[in-house]
Amino acid sequence: MKRMRGARLADRAATDEAEVELLRRAARGDDAALAELYDAYAGVLYGFGVRRLGHGQLAEELVQSVMTRLWRRAGTYDPRRGSVRTWVFVIARSVAVDLHRRRARDVADGSRGPDRVDAGRVDTWATSDDLDALLRAEAVRAALDRLGRDHREVLELAYFRSLTQQEIAGRLGVPLGTVKSRTYYALRALRLACEELGVQP
Repeated sequence: MKRMRGARLADRAATDEAEVELLRRAARGDDAALAELYDAYAGVLYGFGVRRLGHGQLAEELVQSVMTRLWRRAGTYDPRRGSVRTWVFVIARSVAVDLHRRRARDVADGSRGPDRVDAGRVDTWATSDDLDALLRAEAVRAALDRLGRDHREVLELAYFRSLTQQEIAGRLGVPLGTVKSRTYYALRALRLACEELGVQP
């Protein structure tokens, strides 16, 4: 099991590294790199658009808008703030909200056919999907990557093994006060990572 998990982590790291390089090339004006990013994400973005917007034409518009923003903003990507995949879907969520609001306005003023859109639910709609779970997981990963071994160990024992702070102190052979301060620092790093990605910890 550990070997399989290690292989998955290695594959993910290799994919992340390759996509970062594609963005760097795109930022330098490499059209082939942008085409590779399009091939990698167009299908999943279209599916995301259809699920969230309920309309194939709007989903196509979402794909084009996201890829245009990727091309224009490629040079601003910071790998320390999350993976390329997460960055792409943060952009996609923003575009989807814009499209949903525009569609709601069009329906309200009668400039669009009989489509029904609940304009009052735009804000809750924008955060009530599994994208938030992806962003939260990425935030946790980013936070853990930033922590030193001692702080990461305390967080893992508390949240993945459900140990109390007293039990962690006994397990690690350190004072309870040390466990509390390490936990505080680790949770602060987690909160900051979530804020950077625009999700609730």
